[in-house]
Amino acid sequence: MKKNSFMQGAMVATIAIIFTKVIGILYVIPFYNIIGDKGGALYGYAYTIYSTFLSVSTVGIPLAISKLVSEYNALGYYHARERVYKQGKRAITAFALLVFILLVVFAEPIAKAILGDIKGGNTIQDITFVIRVIATALLVIPSLSISRGYLQGNKFITSPSISQVVEQLFRVIVVVVGSYVMLKITGNVTHAVSVACFGATIGGLIAYFYLKYKIVKNKKEFIPKTKETEEEKKITTKEIWTKIFKYAFPFVMIDVVGNACMLINMFTVVKILVNYCNFSVTDAETVMSSLTTWGSKLCMIVSAIATGLVVSLLPNITDSYVRKDKKTVTKYINNSYEMLLYLAIPMTLGLSFLAKPVWEIFYSNHGLAAEVFTIFIFNGLTSSLYTVTLTIMQSIDKYKVVFVCLFIEVLTKLVLQYPLMILAYKLGIGAYCGNIAATLIATMSTVIISIIYMKTKMKISLRISFVSTLKITIASLLMYLALMVLNEFVPVVVDGRLNAILIVALYTFVGGLLYFVITYKSLFKNIFGEEIINKIFKKFKKNNS
Repeated sequence: MKKNSFMQGAMVATIAIIFTKVIGILYVIPFYNIIGDKGGALYGYAYTIYSTFLSVSTVGIPLAISKLVSEYNALGYYHARERVYKQGKRAITAFALLVFILLVVFAEPIAKAILGDIKGGNTIQDITFVIRVIATALLVIPSLSISRGYLQGNKFITSPSISQVVEQLFRVIVVVVGSYVMLKITGNVTHAVSVACFGATIGGLIAYFYLKYKIVKNKKEFIPKTKETEEEKKITTKEIWTKIFKYAFPFVMIDVVGNACMLINMFTVVKILVNYCNFSVTDAETVMSSLTTWGSKLCMIVSAIATGLVVSLLPNITDSYVRKDKKTVTKYINNSYEMLLYLAIPMTLGLSFLAKPVWEIFYSNHGLAAEVFTIFIFNGLTSSLYTVTLTIMQSIDKYKVVFVCLFIEVLTKLVLQYPLMILAYKLGIGAYCGNIAATLIATMSTVIISIIYMKTKMKISLRISFVSTLKITIASLLMYLALMVLNEFVPVVVDGRLNAILIVALYTFVGGLLYFVITYKSLFKNIFGEEIINKIFKKFKKNNS
């Protein structure tokens, strides 16, 4: 294994995560045909609850360990770094077991809270069953996350990234093959969904053993090469755990709040649509499945960029911040925003423009669901900004600001959810638009508050990012205009999957090529660096020589 620089790590992690997300999106085509809208809503219920509990048992501690490992590496405390890893493994195993038991015990009350008195779709028994099945993944994923956090903290980005691909690949195999076989054997959609949920456990197990193998094989890389210093000896186990919890709690809260917005949707959207907006239960669950399952999976195309950046961003900014290297911290922050927005803005606009053919490719062209996705895709952009921004705030230890932002986000979502949905319904633009608007406003409030704090209190200059954002937006709008012109000659008419694939391929090629040509000199070379670009060209020439 080799350590990665910030940009190398960001690119490796981003490519791996995008590949992972592509696998996660492609499997949806057969999976949707197997389980349908009702099964999709059931899968969404289980996964949303699982994600919330997973955030409590995994998101905080692994990222905290990544941050603390980076901090101790910067200080030269290599023995303390290893103690952090060992303590983290013990604690997360016990904690994950506790969370697993709680989820199994309270699965039925959770299911009752989701459905209330609504009947005609999935039952309380169905939801209870799939929640208990997916809970088994909590016995595996937390330990896997600890190993990833440890490697990332040591700036080994490649192996954790590969493990994500491995995890996703085997999970998808179980989801598609397992659900299909189970449906053929039993004819029961609930049983098919339960097997799909168990895929998370299988994928996690295989990825965990892969990382364990890599760590054992390269154990010399982690053995401290210097004697334990007097400063390290003074670091007690209590102090280590104090720091872990100090770093973990905000990470947990960030993810919990993100899932809280999903939970607010899950507990309110169907009820509001059915009771106040004249939606049938079927149409309401179609909207719900678009927000929590099918649309969210397509949004991963955009949000994967942010996830890849975070993997490299956290250890590198932490390292520079501990060394009090403000210039490098500022550079990493601006690089992160530029790289994210350069890729995310045109992708978001393109996916919104091509919403109907994209939806046709993956799910078949359900008019209502595709309309929801046309607007919902912008959540991928705002959530990416949200993820990167709060990771930056975490890396520079601004926890109070993070907590204030999180409180405002949840409050904004709660306050705006009902009135905006009713307003959208009254205006005749679709009640779901109000729901999506509430999410976008809540998310961006966090981003704006954090950026203002960085500029005014931290004196971190984001001028480069703002100028680049303006250029990126103009180039993206020119690309969008070109797609509108192309639509006059080759209309976006969806009349089958093959036609949709050809339309998406043509528009992606034209739009992507135009965007790249417009931005190559002014943005692309500056953002990604000529050194990395030259390396890519050299490898390309070697492969073709």
